Amino acid sequence: MSQMQPLKKPPGFKDPTIPIQMPPRKVNLPPSFKPQKRKHRISACGLFYLWFDPKLPVFHLRSLEFTKFNVSESQDGQRLNAQSALGVELKNPNVELKIVYGDTRVDLKGENDVNMGAGEVVGFVLENRKVKVVKFVMKSNELLYGDSIGKLIMNGFKNKNLRVSADVITDIGVGYKGWKSWKIRVKVSCGSLRLKQIENGATPKCGITLFNW
Repeated sequence: MSQMQPLKKPPGFKDPTIPIQMPPRKVNLPPSFKPQKRKHRISACGLFYLWFDPKLPVFHLRSLEFTKFNVSESQDGQRLNAQSALGVELKNPNVELKIVYGDTRVDLKGENDVNMGAGEVVGFVLENRKVKVVKFVMKSNELLYGDSIGKLIMNGFKNKNLRVSADVITDIGVGYKGWKSWKIRVKVSCGSLRLKQIENGATPKCGITLFNW
């Protein structure tokens, strides 16, 4: 006797004994369930400020001494030849945080915005509750426009009535133990003061402008 052949399954037939595999479905979570990285960063910054209460450094113009100052004639006109040393006092008022400085530049200006010199120092760290006087050595070979300007600044230099101002440009951040924050650019403006005021010990507080705060 011949054996019976199994019946062929019609097209589209599904075996009811085999469980149906459903494809995974993507679930869109509401915004309240999504991670809020920005909020976490803001919260961390808020806790940092509450805990450490960070304060900006305090700047004072401490000293200014000219080792050379004269006006000479050149082919282009009168020129100011000056050499000087400028002292800027920096104070860190923070109890626990040190202040980290990037390379620091100072520009010394006289009346009529005459450039009287520029100097720069490399970056450094000022520990908490410390005071430091930074010395800048500066030179100027400024071309003066007009004979009256040369006469004005020479007379002002001789009678100590010449007004000067100093602008300090630097980047500052804070640090705690081995950790350091990012730096922000600041401009510190000191002056304007007469030379006689500086020689008599005037040390006014300088103003600070934050460029990218």
